[in-house]
Amino acid sequence: MNTELIVASLSGAVALVSVAYSSQANRKNSLLKEDLDRQAAERNRMLERQDVMSRFRDPLLWAAFDFQSRLYNIVGQHFLRVYFVHPHDQLYVVRSTLHVLAEYLGWVEILRRRIYFLDLGNKEANRRIVALLARIGGVLNDDAYPDRHFQLFRSDQRAIGELVIKKESDSDSCIGYAEFCARLESDPGFASWFTRLADSITALSALEGRHPRLVALQAALMDLIDFLDPEQERFPQKRRFRVSRS
Repeated sequence: MNTELIVASLSGAVALVSVAYSSQANRKNSLLKEDLDRQAAERNRMLERQDVMSRFRDPLLWAAFDFQSRLYNIVGQHFLRVYFVHPHDQLYVVRSTLHVLAEYLGWVEILRRRIYFLDLGNKEANRRIVALLARIGGVLNDDAYPDRHFQLFRSDQRAIGELVIKKESDSDSCIGYAEFCARLESDPGFASWFTRLADSITALSALEGRHPRLVALQAALMDLIDFLDPEQERFPQKRRFRVSRS
């Protein structure tokens, strides 16, 4: 075998080895890039989940707390009986009670519209929060109570939630108390959604004892609060009162 043939053979072998090594290196680099991309995507999903839950969980938590706090005062502290004395106080009691209910329903409706974002990290957590929201809605809707005081059908719950969502806003939010009161006074269509609820509040002020719907509703809201704030970062245990059923 002449020298040129030997050199050509060695060159060919080196080229093949080089191609094989290069191909293997490229494959390793490709796998590494895919792995890094997966890690980056997971980090982004985690950050997005934290951002979404920060945007939606906290407003819902505060709205639920304000709503249950009013129910606790009505059922456990005789709030209606104490303040249904002077006309001005009566007006405040009715409007502020309607507002905390409406604001809670507004944030529930916002979450319903963004439900595909509602990822708490695992399927069990997702099922739990949906079940808690459904339970609260069920108590409001239930016609098994001895009267229809503070009853609100499911479609009406959604309608009220829609009404209090800010229409002209770059971010999801609900109207405040001042705007809510102004619309009750100036918009008959808006106010009509709250007429029966307002009548219920007036009727409840004259009732003796604890209305079972309000007791069940306050308990369901507290369960939601415990779920949304398990570490008691927003509301410590000393602020978490539950109405006794007796």
